[in-house]
Amino acid sequence: MKAHEALIAWSGWDDESTMRGQVAVGRIVGEGEVSWTDGYANTGGASLEARRRMRGSESTMGVLQDFHYLVVEERLDPEAVHNAFLAIDEYAELFG
Repeated sequence: MKAHEALIAWSGWDDESTMRGQVAVGRIVGEGEVSWTDGYANTGGASLEARRRMRGSESTMGVLQDFHYLVVEERLDPEAVHNAFLAIDEYAELFG
């Protein structure tokens, strides 16, 4: 899926969540649909309206910033973040 469609959900190690230390990437949940993000403490990526408008290199930079944030600030396992982000076309083209 393209980055502007990719919702990122995660729970950092400091979050009070059963999903602590986990990350997932999936499509935005439509109105009336059951949210696959339930249980995660945070969402990003396409959950932000500005990110849904981004295309090209701006969109790719946003994905790389998200990766960096999750690994450095949230201290998530780099391999787990990498594997989740492979669902994002722009990321997979660079690192897949």
